[in-house]
Amino acid sequence: MFDLDQIPVPDLSDPNFVPFWEGTREHKLKIQRCSDCGTYRWPPRIACRSCRSTNVEWVAVEPRGTLYTYTVVGRPTAKGFSSVPYAVGFVALDEVPHVRIIGNIVDIDPSAVKIGMALEGRFVTAGPDEEMTLIHWSPADNGA
Repeated sequence: MFDLDQIPVPDLSDPNFVPFWEGTREHKLKIQRCSDCGTYRWPPRIACRSCRSTNVEWVAVEPRGTLYTYTVVGRPTAKGFSSVPYAVGFVALDEVPHVRIIGNIVDIDPSAVKIGMALEGRFVTAGPDEEMTLIHWSPADNGA
């Protein structure tokens, strides 16, 4: 569905996101957690919203969640995304529900996507030289 080798590559050396990109390359979803108060945060920030600490650690969380909201893209808007329609959603993580991660919703017809559905992350390599790994979201296997 996606031309993964055509997807534009962000700045993978951005220090705010390096641990995230390293994690996806290892097929792990890593997000920030305050080392002082334990508050999870996404997107990455310099200081914790709860206690203002700048002490941070990156921790792996289960790439499973519930679809919080989504949109269906009906016309091509960027290189690598020429096959339409496709769905993009915000997924509230099961382990940390206030953290929502955006990604394409795959393995389901966009017309069947519903808010509240259970999803699990799928890691896919992308970019002209496969230099990044993205997280896509797929309907969770209810039999697991």
